[in-house]
Amino acid sequence: MKQRRILLIAVLLLTIAALGIALWRSYRPPPTPGAAPVISDLTPSQIDHIRIRYGSNLLEIARSNTGWRLSAPVQAPVDTAHLKAILSLLGQPAQQSYAPRAIEQTKTGLADHPLVVRFGQIGPIRIGGPGPSRGSRYVATPHALLLADLPAFGGLQWGWTHWISRALVPPQRQLQKLVLPHFTLVRDDRGRWQAQPAGQRSAAAVATTAQTWLRAQALAITPADQSRQRVARITLGFAEGTPRHFDIIERYPNLILRDPALGVDYHLAGNRIGPLLDIQHPGL
Repeated sequence: MKQRRILLIAVLLLTIAALGIALWRSYRPPPTPGAAPVISDLTPSQIDHIRIRYGSNLLEIARSNTGWRLSAPVQAPVDTAHLKAILSLLGQPAQQSYAPRAIEQTKTGLADHPLVVRFGQIGPIRIGGPGPSRGSRYVATPHALLLADLPAFGGLQWGWTHWISRALVPPQRQLQKLVLPHFTLVRDDRGRWQAQPAGQRSAAAVATTAQTWLRAQALAITPADQSRQRVARITLGFAEGTPRHFDIIERYPNLILRDPALGVDYHLAGNRIGPLLDIQHPGL
């Protein structure tokens, strides 16, 4: 009887010990912040090529004498907000640093389709979801998991058309001629805009139309809807280089202009139809 009691106590002790070992192995203490490194110690002057992957979207941005441009999947001016967000990674110090697997990827937003950035031949930087503080995001480098203040990433979408500048006239190009459906505007040697046919619109309205084009930004850019055909064409002539063509896909209730060279549609509000196409400006 005594031996059975001793055996039972031994079994209980072994069971308790086994449970204790299992609990000890399964316990993970909260991540302890270490020294906070920078996301990338490169500077903008050290890079001239950036590769970006988001899901099935593969993009490349290259720098030339005229600045940064989208070089793949299309050649186009790059959106300023997206470029600013990517360049903000350079030299950006981390708020906290963790071991690479200290936090589950489902919590950091790195599990499914993170934004992956490569500066030149440097290892990938993976941008995850929002962190605990406003404007912060989780970032995975080849050696660490970081939490960094990256407010420039807020509110941006990452499909390839979102990387194209929404400006109808590239800021680095000098507009010289506008061929609209019913009017042609030409900039003379003194910088004044003239319209043909003459006499149908005031000089102020003609000049305002040119300025409207220079400032115009699309509300959105989407892949071209090939089921819809153009109803008219617009041609922009510049002081240097080839002209840019826009096909008018829709002019009511909204304005949709297609760049056939890029294969994208620029969506503008309906109140831009008169100022951009018809030289119509209330009060002028």
